[in-house]
Amino acid sequence: MKVVMVDRSAADRTLCRTLLEEVYGLGLQFFEESEALEGLKTCRAVAPDCVLLDYNLPDMTGLEFLAELHSEAPLNEPAFAVVMLTGTGSDQVALEAMRSGAQDYLLKNRISGPRLGLAIQKATQKVGLIRELREEHARLARSLAEKEVLIKELHHRVKNNLQVIASLLRLQAEATTDDTAAAVLRESQHRVEAIAMIHEQLYGSADLRQVQLAQQANLLMANLFNAFGVDPARISGHVMVCPQPDGRPLVLGVDQAIPTGLILNELISNALKHAFPNGRSGSIRIEAQSHESRVELAVIDDGVGVPEDLATRKNKSLGLQIVEILVRQFGGTWELKREAGTVFRLSFPER
Repeated sequence: MKVVMVDRSAADRTLCRTLLEEVYGLGLQFFEESEALEGLKTCRAVAPDCVLLDYNLPDMTGLEFLAELHSEAPLNEPAFAVVMLTGTGSDQVALEAMRSGAQDYLLKNRISGPRLGLAIQKATQKVGLIRELREEHARLARSLAEKEVLIKELHHRVKNNLQVIASLLRLQAEATTDDTAAAVLRESQHRVEAIAMIHEQLYGSADLRQVQLAQQANLLMANLFNAFGVDPARISGHVMVCPQPDGRPLVLGVDQAIPTGLILNELISNALKHAFPNGRSGSIRIEAQSHESRVELAVIDDGVGVPEDLATRKNKSLGLQIVEILVRQFGGTWELKREAGTVFRLSFPER
């Protein structure tokens, strides 16, 4: 056991050395100083297991000594185990010592070999536990960082693979002479691209667990307008996503982001294909907000409108069937309305 004692009283230093020799025998390395500045130098030179520190030193207080001793230590980690020694039996002194970084506190007139040995043992154990906890925290932080890198790489590779699939579907659509088959292939291409966009967002995000809905909707809108060759002077697209009540952006978990992206893909595609025939002008809006722990999402266009019985038809389009299935999967509801165009409203729980 390596102990440094910093105390103005030579008699107290001799007493503590004698008591500790009885406890540790030949395993004791005892260093002593009478002043704070020399004590600090000795502590830094020998790196003791424990420091026995007088509360009142000639050149500074014990609290000032503690502040200087711990100033070079890592954040929230004590430099050394410290037992404060004082002749004053004051709870306030003990509290100040503990707050300043001491691990234990002893009255000089009550020191005995067992008490002093036990105080040193407890102090060194506390510091050891703090260091172990810090090392474990650092290990976990490194492990988490490594896992985040791996997950980001996974999203990047999935995105790349999905883009390859989308490109193959596009090439197949361009190669086929059957217009119906080509249209089906392009729709599949857009669905794959919608999923790829989610993985691209996650790859570039600081939080791998969620996606900002506004960013997702804007990316989908831009991709589909480009894919359909939309003239922005004829059909405009707008995304209006209200922030959450606390001012944070509205986000979706990964398990909701992908089905929501597919739903938006179907609804925007449907509007671009059917709402503005014969060169008709108009707009498509995506609106979303958080309300009573639910996400309220709407896709609105001011086009010619859908048939009134579309939602109740037995032979619905594949796109509408996909919307119904996905909404049902994450416990949501949806409705279709004709309001100077078409309004699809969806509601599902926040997660």
